[in-house]
Amino acid sequence: MSCTLYLVRHGIADVADASTDDVDRRLTEDGARKIARAAVGLKRLGVAPDVVLASPLRRAAETGAALVGVLSPDTEVEIYAPLAPGHPPKAVLRGLARHRGMQQVMLVGHQPDLGELASFLMTGSTGIVPLPFKKGAVAAIRVASLPPRSAGELEWFLAPRQLRLIGRRSR
Repeated sequence: MSCTLYLVRHGIADVADASTDDVDRRLTEDGARKIARAAVGLKRLGVAPDVVLASPLRRAAETGAALVGVLSPDTEVEIYAPLAPGHPPKAVLRGLARHRGMQQVMLVGHQPDLGELASFLMTGSTGIVPLPFKKGAVAAIRVASLPPRSAGELEWFLAPRQLRLIGRRSR
């Protein structure tokens, strides 16, 4: 059974400074608002994830929660350690076996890791086509199975502004 993986970069977060640990940086008010508006665009595109997995960093978990609130209110965000910065794509994909049979899986993480994961999903290499995820950008990649055993196909890759515009048209 095929599955669509939605790769999502977290929204705009507080600026890193000496008083805040990077793990604890939260979404700004503007970042949370933009993610919520982008979620409306995702809903219009038919995105309804069966599961949302997020990096353990606060800004990713908050992004996942904002998306779930619009897209799948009965779903909870699962913290997924391999989405933390610095994990290779194989480590991220290995843990997806327990979600076998799901049709839509959302992964909320960080750049450059998400860009490299997208490239790996499509080509088997992290460096051939790493996608340039802006904060709040989303890529939809269809794979034949979880975990993927062959190259996936990019269905679309949208910037957050595009998602917000799509959501605005639904009113």
